[in-house]
Amino acid sequence: FKMDPIEKERTRTTENQSPKSLSSESPLKPNPITWDKDEEDQLIRKLADYITTYTYLDWQILPVVTVLYLANFIDRTNIGNAKVAGLEKDIGLVGYQYNIGLSLFYITYALSEVPSNLLLKRVGADKWSELELQLRRTLINLDRPFPQQSVPILVVGFGLVCFSTAFIKNFAGFIVVRILLGVWEGGMMPGVAFFLSTYYKRDELVFRIGIFSSASTLSGAFGGLLASGLLKIPRLKGLPSGAWRNIFLIEGAITIALGLAGFHFLPGSIEKNKFLNEREKIIAVQRLMQDEDNGNTAGSHAVQGDSWWRAFKDLNTWICGLCFLFDNIVVQGISLFMPTLMKNMGYSTIQSQLRTVPPYVVASVFAITVAYGSFRSGRRGTWLLFLAPLVITGLAILLATANAQANYVAVFLIAMGAFPQGPMLLSWATNNSAPQPNTVRTVSSALVVAIGTIGPIITSWIYVPGDSPRYRIANSVQLGGQATFFVLVAFLIIHNMRENRRRARGERDYRLNAPEGEVARLGSLHPNFRLIV
Repeated sequence: FKMDPIEKERTRTTENQSPKSLSSESPLKPNPITWDKDEEDQLIRKLADYITTYTYLDWQILPVVTVLYLANFIDRTNIGNAKVAGLEKDIGLVGYQYNIGLSLFYITYALSEVPSNLLLKRVGADKWSELELQLRRTLINLDRPFPQQSVPILVVGFGLVCFSTAFIKNFAGFIVVRILLGVWEGGMMPGVAFFLSTYYKRDELVFRIGIFSSASTLSGAFGGLLASGLLKIPRLKGLPSGAWRNIFLIEGAITIALGLAGFHFLPGSIEKNKFLNEREKIIAVQRLMQDEDNGNTAGSHAVQGDSWWRAFKDLNTWICGLCFLFDNIVVQGISLFMPTLMKNMGYSTIQSQLRTVPPYVVASVFAITVAYGSFRSGRRGTWLLFLAPLVITGLAILLATANAQANYVAVFLIAMGAFPQGPMLLSWATNNSAPQPNTVRTVSSALVVAIGTIGPIITSWIYVPGDSPRYRIANSVQLGGQATFFVLVAFLIIHNMRENRRRARGERDYRLNAPEGEVARLGSLHPNFRLIV
């Protein structure tokens, strides 16, 4: 009989129990132990410096998820690079057919958001299904047990779809690959955010989400550079006409390779991680439990019915979701149409691809800086109030003048303000959603992204051919959205500050009079829980 490592450690910690006694029925809820700040800092450093036991390479958690998300965003937005390289002409797209394809991607993306994240949570937290285990053994040809990974399955899936896009010949094929891409990419962002939330506390999470989400900005730089290089490669034998096909073929192959590598390098749950020792596993679990601030013991991997309702009626979730919608209108407009905007300024196809790189690089560095500032200050809304005016200023410039130099400066301002908003909103919603049962947090993060996905659908229909090259309709809609964004964020800051004061005064203590089981499931409604502003 081989004792579970956490169970073994628990047998040595029967004394010195914390007032927040936690159930010991599950290895995920060991009896509390004590540790100092230095020991916790060492654990965080170890989480950031994951050394795999299967290779001699040193891999880190954040770089792994960042690279996978980078591939995710490149495969989503490379359609914009292909458009200026002749995709529409080569497959016979006319009128609004290109816009229809963009819309269908985001519709299926949104519809698959919550189901994908719940499936990832259930599979990743509990155990591999036999199909997934067999797939993994077949693809990697290894028989030893692995930590549970579901995100790489999504990566391989949308990589295959991207690869297949190189072979489409007509509108029907275009529609099929865009729908399939939306299905596979739907769970990626909330899935990675949920994965990180199983390792890091609320105040640590925003910076980590900011790091991996910066990949969406970097993807623009990498996408532009890759596209400019791939377009110069002679058409590969067997491909139909069109240099743009190289973009999908090679970028899809790279994504598939990264997904397969992700199976090997992305760590699983804390309980089953091999790079933490026995005591570190307990500290890692208990510090997350203490972060709940309410002694909740109702965590479960099961998808409980009221978890859906609690996530759907959370004001923070809905406001963050609506703001994410307004942000996505801008972000996807930049991602999908910046190459077109550059070409409308008079640049060649290759020059248009290359001129998209600097705004993305600057925005990426700025996004990480903002995420770090939010992490250090412990605030989210204040930073969002600072970002919105940058976007509004840039959009106002685009509406006011057709000068190419001024418009290029405007693109920098828009990218710097818009790209940090998404990860900040997702982190804000995740921070303020009920930590127990964690299905609420899972549904909440997926719901925010699902609502936000309506934004790109709107984007697909405000950048219409008849409004080119100034795109006044698109810029006006985006400006109005960012103004609304500003008002909603200000409202949520005030609401959360008032609610925290009410809880501090004891005005929510009546909730503790409920039956014990209901008190244990109060989550973010618990009087001791403080909302982040």
